[in-house]
Amino acid sequence: MRKDKNKAIILRKKGKSYNEITKLLNIPKSTLSSWLKDIKMSKNVEKELWNKTRKKWAENIIKFNKKRSEIAKEKAQKIQDLESKKIGLVSKRELFLIGTALYWAEGYKKSRWQVVFSNSDPIMVKIIMKFFREIMKINEEKIFATIQTHTNIKEEKALNYWSKITKIPKKRFRKTYKRITPSSKGVRPINTLPYGTIRIVISDVIVINRIKGWITGIGKNI
Repeated sequence: MRKDKNKAIILRKKGKSYNEITKLLNIPKSTLSSWLKDIKMSKNVEKELWNKTRKKWAENIIKFNKKRSEIAKEKAQKIQDLESKKIGLVSKRELFLIGTALYWAEGYKKSRWQVVFSNSDPIMVKIIMKFFREIMKINEEKIFATIQTHTNIKEEKALNYWSKITKIPKKRFRKTYKRITPSSKGVRPINTLPYGTIRIVISDVIVINRIKGWITGIGKNI
């Protein structure tokens, strides 16, 4: 036992923590506390031990937060998966209302001659295109698109992506334009809006007025 105590004292003076000494010598912490409570260490060793302890605390906090984040994500995903099953197939009537509400929220309503819808969410864009085609029966030749990108986006990549999402042929995409917004200041992260924003344009005065009428109808009857 005396031999183990001497080893523990030497290790402690070298700046080893109680946890490290316990692992090395297989001695309970309660025994170490009794043996080492009066052991003095040099200033440098104390500083090194403190830095090591602080680093370990930081690592443990990071691990704890990461684990808690993973648990929260798993819980959120379970809730979302369960709730998504409640939707079921969307009827024509529901698509009609969803598409109208979507345009009300995201479409340009001041135009008297054109339908203009801009967004960067591919699912939202797919829904509005389904609304235009299946509910409004828009002539495909009247549907055009423009992509707004940033300097970190390759134009051809964005064009291929949005053409696939919308099923609009590339020939009906107008010239892509790049824009640096004041908020991004030219340093937008590369993973933000990786394909830019698409603007769908339908030049048809009857179509825009039908949508405006439906919006008014929802407002009156909700």
